[in-house]
Amino acid sequence: MLTEPSIPLSIIKDLDVEDLARLPRGYRYELREGNLFITTPSTYWHKRMARRLLLMLFAAGLDVLQDTGVRGDRPRDNRVPDLGVIGDDSAETAGISNLPGSAFRLVVEIVSENSPNGEYTDKASWYAHRGIPEYWIVDQDPEGSQGDAVVLMHRLAGEAEDPVYDHVRTVRLSELEAEYREKRAG
Repeated sequence: MLTEPSIPLSIIKDLDVEDLARLPRGYRYELREGNLFITTPSTYWHKRMARRLLLMLFAAGLDVLQDTGVRGDRPRDNRVPDLGVIGDDSAETAGISNLPGSAFRLVVEIVSENSPNGEYTDKASWYAHRGIPEYWIVDQDPEGSQGDAVVLMHRLAGEAEDPVYDHVRTVRLSELEAEYREKRAG
């Protein structure tokens, strides 16, 4: 009989970002100020929106990845956005699970209907303080369409000691995909 390797509870007390790679696979882990968060599985709507965005950004020539870890300022702090666009990929990052905010051009969070996790508040502030230039929030279509989403685009603003994101645009995902296709064709 095969069993998963056990995790001694003593490791949880002193868990840091590097330890996350040793936890059982199949879950998304974040450390928030030293507290371990295990996120629930996403809905199929969430997965489909992530796939559409990933394919759109990849077709635009961007280095976009799913579940990219963003390292915080302390060893016991990280976040895992749904998508991250890496600005400068280097060979030294191949074995790293969590990159510093400076490695990212854009992070995308998709709001899960059943488990909102502060995409509009806590996460936005956290990413802004890591200096990530763009932050997109993808939310349910207010018209109730399960086949589309609303993308709220934000750009980093504010003073260096108190960065914030300014909302610059709201667009339906289907319209954004059409714009990206036109850019590629033109």
